[in-house]
Amino acid sequence: MELLRPKAIEPGMTLGVVSPSSAIEAEDLEKGLEPFYQRGYKIVLGEYALARRGYLAGTDEQRAHDLMAMFARDDVDAVLCSRGGYGAARLIPYLDPAVFRNHPKLLIGYSDITVLHLWLLRQVGLVGLYAPMPITMTRPIPDHAMEVFWRALEVPEPLGELPPWNAPYRTIVPGKAQGRITGGCLCLMADSIGTPYELDTRDAIVIIEDVDEPPYRLDAMLNHLALAGKWAVCRGIAFSEDTRWEQHVKEGERTLTPDEILDDYFGGLPQPSMAGFPFGHIKDPLTLPYGVLAELDSVRGTLTILESATVRR
Repeated sequence: MELLRPKAIEPGMTLGVVSPSSAIEAEDLEKGLEPFYQRGYKIVLGEYALARRGYLAGTDEQRAHDLMAMFARDDVDAVLCSRGGYGAARLIPYLDPAVFRNHPKLLIGYSDITVLHLWLLRQVGLVGLYAPMPITMTRPIPDHAMEVFWRALEVPEPLGELPPWNAPYRTIVPGKAQGRITGGCLCLMADSIGTPYELDTRDAIVIIEDVDEPPYRLDAMLNHLALAGKWAVCRGIAFSEDTRWEQHVKEGERTLTPDEILDDYFGGLPQPSMAGFPFGHIKDPLTLPYGVLAELDSVRGTLTILESATVRR
């Protein structure tokens, strides 16, 4: 499918805020939107952005309605997800690809929003940003990460070389490879198998991260994707980390570490791979665009974005 690049945005424009997954508290949303107000953006909340049904932000129909309504509105320039959590996959039966195809806009979000990015990439070809959300911005995000975030939203040029910051990274298989970016949160990648948004890793650089998964679950999900043939056909793999995995291992419990598990699945592949690439559920996450061409250098620990995610207005 031909890639559909949305228009870049700039301060003074309007962001539509939706909650496609878990519910968010009003005070958290207000605090998390402050950086956007300070930047000069206008904010429009979806009708159900603060709704709640159990652990979900309203019913499936309400959340899907909000998402499509924000894309269809002429006075909204990009769509910002308030948070992740759980629930985006429940929207898929209610989404109309034509709405997104006819009104291409940046979708900004990560974690559970992986589902929507993968669906939009498969069904529409629309580029989105795996990026911090208001819930992320309730805590301080370092300036170097925010600089990449704003540049991804506002500058319709390739992001260029994205470094591993000062965090330690680890080469699993050395080498360089080019491919289009896909992936996201590992549990959602694994859950996509057999769905209309199934992860397509053919000729791709696959970015992977997750949070709060015990090692055996990390193992199971990587194995699921291996058995589905997803690693064999990709061009390269950039793993971030399984944030807070240690909290799920009891003292004295015998386990494999994430590094050992990654070596098991990626160490024998010919494709270059690395761990410790900084994005996702970490304190200073990079913003990464889906669908665009990038080059992974697993020895230097860099991912170079070779194409722009957006176009000029």
